[in-house]
Parts: sequence; C-alpha cells; structure tokens
Amino acid sequence: MKRFLIIIAAFAVTVAGSFAAMQSTASAEDVLMTEAHIARIRANCVDAQSSLRQLHASDALLRVNRGQVYESMSTKLMATFNSRVALNRLDGLKLVSIAAQYETQLMNFRQNYQSYEESMSGLLKLNCINQPVAFYDSVAATRAMRKKVHDSTLSLHKTIRDYKNEFELFAKQFEGVK
Repeated sequence: MKRFLIIIAAFAVTVAGSFAAMQSTASAEDVLMTEAHIARIRANCVDAQSSLRQLHASDALLRVNRGQVYESMSTKLMATFNSRVALNRLDGLKLVSIAAQYETQLMNFRQNYQSYEESMSGLLKLNCINQPVAFYDSVAATRAMRKKVHDSTLSLHKTIRDYKNEFELFAKQFEGVK
C-alpha cells in the first residue's frame, strides 16, 4: 500500500508542473484592427512564425510525454488497484468512481489537444505578411484552444489528488480492519 501511495504521489508531482507551462497568458479580446496593428503584425511576422513553430514542437513532445503519464495513471495504477480491491471484495466504490471520472477527463484532454493541434497546424500555414488579420484571428482562436488543454490538465491533476486522498482514507480503513 505504501509503495502504491508513493508512486501516485510521484506521478502527481511530476504531472502538476509540466502542463502549467501550457497556460495561456492572455485572453482573446475583440480588438479593432488598425493599420498600425496590421503593420506591426507584418513587421514581426517572421519572428512570430518562428516562435509558433518552436511552441508547436515543444507542445507535441510535451503532449506525448504527459499523455503517456496520464495513460499510465489510469491503466497501471488506478485500474490495477481497483481490480485488486474488487477481487478482495473490499469496498472501493469511491475509488472506482474517481477512476471513471479520470477516464472521462482523459478523453476530454485528448479531444481538446487534438483540436488545439489542428488549429495550430492551420495557423502555421497562414502567411502573416499577406493575411495579417486572418493570422491574428487564428492566433486568438488557437490561444483559446490551448487554454482548454490547460484546463483539461488542471481537471486531471485535481482528480489525481482526489484519488490519492481517497486511497489514503481507504488505506487507513484497511489498516484498521487488519
């Protein structure tokens, strides 16, 4: 039981810090585009596209690594432990409920990331010198989708903490029964 608790705590700490960097720093605002604004977009086009390509590459790597950790939390820890609880005819209903909630959130994370990825790929195809307004609008839309990915990760982290807390309660009850 202690080993399982240590593994869950280690995953929770690792996961918590990684996707915090994905948080959007600004919200999409309705801004009327002026000629000066359009000129600034065109003037900074090359730098903006370069930054977006780097962000795209780092997000893809982060998505793969975090996705594997999230998947492992579900299949190798929660499902395995819940199965053992059920096989031993112990009451783990709350743990099963939290694990089911986690699965739903993991599916939402995947969908949100897929939408973000498609939006980012479309953004990278835009020519911000020839299409500055469309580029600006696409950046705002992509930023909103990135925020959804961040919100998904926060939900997953909260559920991991909930599972850990419920596991600790379960372990105390189990120790009391022994």
